[in-house]
Amino acid sequence: MISILHTWGQNLSLHPHIHCIIPGGFVAPNDVWKLSKNQGKFLFPVKAMSRVYRAKYVALLRASVLELPHTIYDSLFKKEWVVYAKRPFGTPASVVEYLGRYTNKIAISNHRIISMDDLTITISYKDYRAEGQKKTMILSHGEFIRRFALHILPKRFVRIRHFGILSSTWKRKSFPI
Repeated sequence: MISILHTWGQNLSLHPHIHCIIPGGFVAPNDVWKLSKNQGKFLFPVKAMSRVYRAKYVALLRASVLELPHTIYDSLFKKEWVVYAKRPFGTPASVVEYLGRYTNKIAISNHRIISMDDLTITISYKDYRAEGQKKTMILSHGEFIRRFALHILPKRFVRIRHFGILSSTWKRKSFPI
């Protein structure tokens, strides 16, 4: 699969989530591509993915060096986690178009900055809680910089990862030059 870390929402709030593209098949032991037998439906049940993803995340959190109170873990399990899954893409071109929206963009593009003065910056955003209605927001310079800086990744942090048959290691092993 390919996973892309996306950290922002339309209003520049911190909204970390990943976008994943998962192939609808596998490479058989004889190096032949086989389509999955899902008849164009989801590879895994979405509700099950939500529960498994939450459990795996909490297990990794427990195994980490972070020392967190046990109430944190309990609260993570009380909340429903959301895995939003789209039906399979129809063509390779639609996959490239989808990926393009998330791979090379920054938290806010110039066309969304409406105005600026000595004290404030006005930006436009879509309010998805109000059915995608277009709205404006006025932020102080300091608040705008704070929100923008939330999305600057640490040095050497990788935003795009390739796993399985799409990983560099697998391709080097399977397709030697």
